[in-house]
Amino acid sequence: MLFSKFSGGRILKTGIAVFLTALICLALEWPAIFAVITAIVTIEPTASDSIKKGIVRFPASVIGAAYSMLFTAWFGNSAVTYAISAMLTIFTCHKLKLDAGILVATLTAVNMIPFTDAQFFDSFLVRLGTTSIGLAISTIVNLLILPPHFGKIIIDSTSALLTNSATLLKMVFADVVKGKKKKGTLDLFQRVFKDLEKAEQFCHFQRQEWKYHKHSEKEMQKVHYEHKRLLVIRQILFHLGNIIHAPINNKRNHLKNSKEIIAVVDSLALMLADRSNDKARNHDALIANLLQYFWELKNTPIKPGHFTAETMILYEVLALNELVEKLLKIELMKK
Repeated sequence: MLFSKFSGGRILKTGIAVFLTALICLALEWPAIFAVITAIVTIEPTASDSIKKGIVRFPASVIGAAYSMLFTAWFGNSAVTYAISAMLTIFTCHKLKLDAGILVATLTAVNMIPFTDAQFFDSFLVRLGTTSIGLAISTIVNLLILPPHFGKIIIDSTSALLTNSATLLKMVFADVVKGKKKKGTLDLFQRVFKDLEKAEQFCHFQRQEWKYHKHSEKEMQKVHYEHKRLLVIRQILFHLGNIIHAPINNKRNHLKNSKEIIAVVDSLALMLADRSNDKARNHDALIANLLQYFWELKNTPIKPGHFTAETMILYEVLALNELVEKLLKIELMKK
C-alpha cells in the first residue's frame, strides 16, 4: 500500500514527462523516440537523483550517438554496426565512470542506426538536441510536479517494522524453546530485513529531496527520530539473526530458565508492538533475575572458546532488552 502510493506518483510524473517531451520534439519535427527514452530513464525517486544522473547520462548519450553514426557510416545498417556500437558504448562509458548512463547510451546507439540516412553529422546534432529536451523536461517535472514527501511513508513503515519485529521475536524464541528451526521464522526474518532496507532508503530519499524543496524543522525532526528507530531495529534484527543461525539443540542444551526467558520475550514483544504500553509489572524483576543467572553462568569454568547455548541465549535476551529500552527512550524524546 505504502510503496504502491509512492510508485503511483512516479508513474504519473513519467507520463507527464513523456507527453511534454514528445510534444516538443514533434513540434520541432525531430524524432521523439530518443528524447522519450531519455525522459523515461531520467525520472528518479528524487529531484536530486534526476539531476545527478542526468549530468552523467548526457555525455554517455553523446558517446553512444557518436559511435552509432561512425560505424553506420562505415558499415551501414548491419549486424556488425549494432554489435560494435553497443560494445564500445558500454566499454567507453564504464572507463569514463559514466555507469549510470550506460543503459540510455546503449539504447541510443542501437536505436539511431535504422533511423539514420546519409546526413550523419546532422543526425548526431539532432540526437544531442533530443537528449537535452528529454533530460530537461524530466528534471523539471521531477522538481515541480508532485514533489515526493516520504515522511508519512517512513513513519508507517517504521510502525509496521516494529509490529513485525515483535512477531518475529516471539517466533524466534518459540523455536529456541522447542529446539527446532522453522522455515517460517527465517522467511519472516528475511522479509522484515528487506522492509527495513526500503525504509532506510526512503530516509535517504527524503534527505536528498530537502535540498530542492522547502521543509519545516518539524518535518526534519520526525524523519530524524524515525531514522534513529530504524537504526535500533537493525540492531534488534542483528541479535535475532544470531539466534536464528545459532546451532541450538534442545536435546543437549536445556534452558533452565526457559519460562522466565519467554516471559521477558513476551514483555519485550508487547513493548515493541505497542509503544504506548508500559512495561509489565514484573519486567524489571525478571531482567534482574536473568542478569544474575547470566553472570553465574559466565563465571562457571568452561573450556576456552566454548560457550553453552544457554549463555548465548541469555546474552541475546539481555541485549534485546537494552535495545527495546533504547526505543522507549527515543519515543519519549520524540513526544
